[in-house]
Amino acid sequence: MGTLWKYFAVTVLSFCLVGIYALAAFNLKVFNPIAEILDDYSFTDFYYKLLDGAGERDTSRIVTIVDMTELRKRRDFADLFMEVNALHPKAVGVDVVFEGYKDEDLEGDTLLDMAVKQLQNYVFSYKIIDSMDGETVHSFFTPSDSVTEGFTNMPRQLYGGMKRSLSIGRDVGGVVQPSFIKRVADIYAGQEVMALADKDLNINFSPKYYRVVSYDSIFENRDLIEDHLVLIGAMKEEGDMHYTPQGKIAGVELLAYAAETMLRQSEIKHASTGVTVIVSFFVVFFSVILLSKYKDFTGKKKTLGHVLLSTSLVRGLLVCGWVSVIVWITFLLFCRYNYSISLVIAMSAIALIYMAMNLYDSIKDIRLFKKNKES
Repeated sequence: MGTLWKYFAVTVLSFCLVGIYALAAFNLKVFNPIAEILDDYSFTDFYYKLLDGAGERDTSRIVTIVDMTELRKRRDFADLFMEVNALHPKAVGVDVVFEGYKDEDLEGDTLLDMAVKQLQNYVFSYKIIDSMDGETVHSFFTPSDSVTEGFTNMPRQLYGGMKRSLSIGRDVGGVVQPSFIKRVADIYAGQEVMALADKDLNINFSPKYYRVVSYDSIFENRDLIEDHLVLIGAMKEEGDMHYTPQGKIAGVELLAYAAETMLRQSEIKHASTGVTVIVSFFVVFFSVILLSKYKDFTGKKKTLGHVLLSTSLVRGLLVCGWVSVIVWITFLLFCRYNYSISLVIAMSAIALIYMAMNLYDSIKDIRLFKKNKES
């Protein structure tokens, strides 16, 4: 019982040490850059890097992106939409908001309006300005019963801000409205892929290559358009670039990852706080037992081998090896089931186990000293 109590106490001390270092990192100004990085870091980012370094990226068989960065005239957009439609894609999403009429090109407005009204499987984007008041910004040809829309709002931060999720739906003026990605995914699948709800989709950013077709070479790429989900947007516009676990990518590519996640039902499932706490505690507790046994083994004899095995270097290598095993297990869990459990705190605690053991021994010695002094 005494030994188990020691293991329990060392485990608690390990977490306490992590807490002390974390408080220092988040409260001392000298550690501000580190705190900002840690605050915006997810362990799934590490998994994606491992996957990206494992070989060539898979090419998406579902989504094709049409780059319209250089298009400016609305009549040219009308021609583009009709060309894409002529090749029979399953669904098309247009990541552009044609806000207001253009007095200098009313004919272009008319042509675009006429083209849009003929399209059956297209989804056009709009922006939500104020969810409470229901304020939105639409293209000039909407709202219309013949035009399908979905919002494309993304959370923004002035400095950085990693995008890892997009909305499935959002409550706008008391009514839950479907997002752009939900609309295009449902049309592509011919049925509702995910139930409409005011919540976010955790995007699966497993490395993927999306084929990009230029707006002026549609007919030359029939095989990439026909029966595909086609997303039309800007691939080279700096104002629509976003930081993701796959680096800085265009907004339309971010939508592609989200739509594919929804269609493949591969959303990342994050472990709840309760599960993470329980698993973290038992992982550290088992690690304490393992490292304590190793410490006892190396301290039994004073041979050269035992002395070498008890050095800080070897102990550090042992801890690194054990942490690597834990990372590999969680990585396999992520790859197989799209399930992510963050054991960052647990691994930090494991790195501090030997320090916690020394602290436990010091506390024990102090108590023993006081007891002997009193007697």
